[in-house]
Amino acid sequence: MGEDRYEAAMGGLLGAFVGDALGLGCHWYYDLGELRSDYGDWISNYSTSKPDRKDRFGSIAKLRYEAGLRAGDLSQTGEVTMHLLESVAMRGGYDPDDFTSRLDTLLATLDGSPFSGRYTDRAMRDVWKQRRAGMAWPHAGSLTDTAEAAIRSVVLAARYYDDPECLAREAHRNILLTHRDRYIAGLSLTFCLTLSGLIKGIPLSGMRGHLSELAEKDVIKGLVPSFDALIQVGNGAVAASLPLQIEPASLVCSLYGLPCALVFMLPAAYYLVHRYPDDFETAVLSAVNGGGNNMARAALTGALSGAMVGIKGIPERLLSGLKDGDRLLALAQKVATKKGEA
Repeated sequence: MGEDRYEAAMGGLLGAFVGDALGLGCHWYYDLGELRSDYGDWISNYSTSKPDRKDRFGSIAKLRYEAGLRAGDLSQTGEVTMHLLESVAMRGGYDPDDFTSRLDTLLATLDGSPFSGRYTDRAMRDVWKQRRAGMAWPHAGSLTDTAEAAIRSVVLAARYYDDPECLAREAHRNILLTHRDRYIAGLSLTFCLTLSGLIKGIPLSGMRGHLSELAEKDVIKGLVPSFDALIQVGNGAVAASLPLQIEPASLVCSLYGLPCALVFMLPAAYYLVHRYPDDFETAVLSAVNGGGNNMARAALTGALSGAMVGIKGIPERLLSGLKDGDRLLALAQKVATKKGEA
């Protein structure tokens, strides 16, 4: 069982990074015809942004290309997640002061506009502004409704999966650093608790009951304000088992919504891992080929699917094609085995 949990924790961690990198080059295509025209009928590997892209997101593609980002690189969200992974690996657990110091170092390289770094999303722009104004870290988070905090929570799920109350406290503190809307924080935390359940070996079929039990614990009860957050993962089972299937499965992304809100991203991710419970590649590539904010959707799906299939279930070409993959693997091993350097 210990080895199974190690494999699952490793799979969740690397799966999130793989999903993020798979979506980077072909990010934010809301016209699926243009996505197919630029990248072919089915994206099956890492890709590089098109600097001559003509739609309204062409300037972002050009920024990333001119910044030197190529196939297999991480987005800024992936970069922040890597900083959290480094911090937890080096400190042996979650150390808010260490992590926020790393974030401050990153923020110092940005100018507060979207077109700095690897592209700076709204949440990080808000954080940058609040920090520049002198606001202390626990209070500098954004009210945006996006997925970045949920994505990086995989690091804490992999570290604290065997102590859900500790996980809830630490993950919630980390989530609020960038996302302080109560509903979004609750959704993000529920995703994190779902990941920890998968790492422990809770099957998808039992996840709704598992989350309901956790929600009765005093620490967790006050942090997940919405019953809807607890049942979302179970809704994926209902959708994936309907007699009339969505074909191709990537179209579920259009059904739930292509924009960046976490309330669009999570249902699609939950659907895809129910639809392909043993197939990391198809689940994550369906998230990528769905268009829109496919990068966040693929990272969420990759974390879930990776925790389900384990590190050995992620195709080798996706692991070897990931930029700095060896370093990410080494850091993930420290977190998954709970061996820090503090």
